[in-house]
Amino acid sequence: MNNWEAREGSPQPLGVSFIVSEQAWNFSLYSKHAASVTLHLFHPDDTQRPFYSYHFRPLLNKSARIWHCRIAGDVVDDGARYYAYQVDGPHDPQAGHRFNEKKWLLDPYCRAVYFPPGFSRRASIGPGSNAGKAPLGIIYDDPECGCRMQEESTLRHTHDTVIYELHVKGFTQQASSGVSADKRGTFSALVEKIPYLQSLGINTVELMPVFQFDPQENDYWGYMPLSFFALHSQYGCAASLSAVLDEFRAMVQAFHQAGIEVILDVVYNHTGEGNENGPTYSFRGIDNTTYYLLDTHADIFRFFQQMIAIHKAHPSLGRSRFWREDVQWYGVGADVDRSPDSHSLAFYLDGASQDDRNIYVMINAWYSARVILAGSALLWCFAARHSAQAMAMSLSSTVTRQRNTTGVPEGLVCQRP
Repeated sequence: MNNWEAREGSPQPLGVSFIVSEQAWNFSLYSKHAASVTLHLFHPDDTQRPFYSYHFRPLLNKSARIWHCRIAGDVVDDGARYYAYQVDGPHDPQAGHRFNEKKWLLDPYCRAVYFPPGFSRRASIGPGSNAGKAPLGIIYDDPECGCRMQEESTLRHTHDTVIYELHVKGFTQQASSGVSADKRGTFSALVEKIPYLQSLGINTVELMPVFQFDPQENDYWGYMPLSFFALHSQYGCAASLSAVLDEFRAMVQAFHQAGIEVILDVVYNHTGEGNENGPTYSFRGIDNTTYYLLDTHADIFRFFQQMIAIHKAHPSLGRSRFWREDVQWYGVGADVDRSPDSHSLAFYLDGASQDDRNIYVMINAWYSARVILAGSALLWCFAARHSAQAMAMSLSSTVTRQRNTTGVPEGLVCQRP
């Protein structure tokens, strides 16, 4: 039997995965326009210099647009804890290409992010090297966790839904929250507040962005995500960064056991790399034209201008499957500046099972040229099952039926009193 995958790696799954039968690690990275790719592995006590580097050979370590390799387990077991990529290719901003071989880059599919002691946002903005100052992916095996949902739950009808939107840190960071000091501002702290939420009649919690963001960007709210597959490490009280995911799973499980659904607020219209003047942490340096939608002039990013600034090939498209199958969330919510269309809804649902009808898609329009009410802010939301049957979610006590004359999809319009 041809065992080329054991020698050269497999294009799937993307990211890092452990092959039990071979006791080896598979690394896979998507980049359409890259000319060369190098993988670096780091010891936990030295993030300045990689102790092992693998240079991908296009004829062996590339399938279509995916670069891949297989690293023996004993190499990683020798102390490898973190990893990063260097990716080279054309640097032509007018054509949308911003490759820089000097940059260490974060894997878009990494499950946890490490910021070394010398981490510097500024070092990733300039043209020079950010070696030793770049965020790194964490290598760890993620065995089946006992806190995963064992049974599939069915969504309640949306007319019975009462949603409490909260910020993970802000909800419990003060002593007045009544949460033990060592848990304040974390996922575990939310579990202690479940009785309080139940007393309010809450049956659905919407968490403001929980994905990893840049700690040097002053992004308190988390709306500039750095990674779509890693949780924000400061929201966990677990002993290790890799254990934060288990803490998050346990929190979701506790909410479910209490009869409370969980919705994640997602951000797909901008990232921590900002516009064309921002830092090169990951997507921009791996393949700018693949991961971002660019303006008519390819050197300019669509930033806040469109509902989605992330290209269809962006790794966030796998988010639905990852979070749905791994931690059993009930849906996603997003703030956008225009009415959702079929393309937008498909974007948020891509990767979910075709048979999975238990997913909310909630769109909060914070601005729309076609929907302006003098003296009153209009909040409308549009939810859909994966079967594309439209429904509305009651978010306030004022709910009215709206005729489809404003460009807003027909349905229930929720208006703040």
